[in-house]
Amino acid sequence: MGRKVAMLWHASFSIGAGVLYFFFVLPRWPELMGDTAHSLGTGLRITAGALFGLAALPVVFTLLRTRKPELGTPALALSIRTWSIVAHVLAGVLIIGTAISEIWLSLDSVGQWLFGIYGAAAAIAVLGFFAFYLSFVAELPPPPPKPIKVKEPKQRRRRKKGTSEAPIAASAPISRRSHAHASTHPPAMAAPLIAATVGPG
Repeated sequence: MGRKVAMLWHASFSIGAGVLYFFFVLPRWPELMGDTAHSLGTGLRITAGALFGLAALPVVFTLLRTRKPELGTPALALSIRTWSIVAHVLAGVLIIGTAISEIWLSLDSVGQWLFGIYGAAAAIAVLGFFAFYLSFVAELPPPPPKPIKVKEPKQRRRRKKGTSEAPIAASAPISRRSHAHASTHPPAMAAPLIAATVGPG
């Protein structure tokens, strides 16, 4: 069975069961208002439960088709389909069993318990419904890994070095000139000392 056929089958059975559930299980306004007989409502409740259970058949066929090892279906998708089958069958059994028990039980005495079971069955059916379509998402291949961005090495700023070395280079000629001037032109105080040591003629 192809995917499109299975999805169409599952959706049609689930929608039909949901319509019957709304009108004849909860809140069952036609029956409570007296427009529908109790026996007819019981039969339609059983039909709704059967449709919920039969909605598991396309899930079963899809599971049998995709569990072949050569297909390489992810284990997560297979497990989700298995739990979807369990949810559909459990919801159908709860609705059918509760509808049959209404034949002998009175809604005035145990109605809140019966409605609680119906509500739990609906929640389980919704989980099974979405689990079937979620299993197709689990079959998708993982997205390709994002390429790792290589960080480019930060270039050192040479302007700062040039500005710091400029004053040093400029000060070097000044110091050399001062030493040369001192060696060629000794201070004037050295002349009297030389004359005193030599003395007159």
